Amino acid sequence: MKAHSFVTKIYESQITFDHKKLMQVIKKEKMEKFPYMKTTYFKEKNILLKKEFKFLLDSCQKFYQEVAGDNQYASWRIIMSWIQRYDKGNFHDTHIHSTSPQYWSFVFYLDCNEDSSKTIVLEPGYPYIDERKRVAIKPKIGGCVAFPGYVPHFVEPNINNKRVVLSSNLQFYKEKGGHDGEKKLRAQFEDNKIKEDK
Repeated sequence: MKAHSFVTKIYESQITFDHKKLMQVIKKEKMEKFPYMKTTYFKEKNILLKKEFKFLLDSCQKFYQEVAGDNQYASWRIIMSWIQRYDKGNFHDTHIHSTSPQYWSFVFYLDCNEDSSKTIVLEPGYPYIDERKRVAIKPKIGGCVAFPGYVPHFVEPNINNKRVVLSSNLQFYKEKGGHDGEKKLRAQFEDNKIKEDK
């Protein structure tokens, strides 16, 4: 008898950044209220590429590189990045970000504590397929998680007023060039900087 299986990778890691500086920068960003949380998504589609967030981008790209390398990707492009704040009772319904296998979702926990709500990652195909397989990610400052964009996930209702995350969507590429990802990030950052300076 031969058995086959499909593997879906979900990564957890840790990054470091100046927390006090980041909170000051985020405080200046305008967040709009969505039905169940506050977000910069509607005002800024790629907040990580703003010059004020350069120090955070430098930390995030280390995790991007790790995930890319483990999946034999040579380069990447940040499609979108935005900040979400969850106050008491806020949550996020089950959703996916893409159906493309090269499209990955990343979450970075920027501010939280022991009582902040978890991110629940479900099995691909949910709710049509439900084998009760799920991974619960407990937030911690500097913690980060990544998974393919087609993987369903949701955020449990928050029981406090302290949960701020950075979400980002990346497109990965198989083209050769070990440092292409970093080069493309720098190019994106410079392009965005030029637009802001105009």
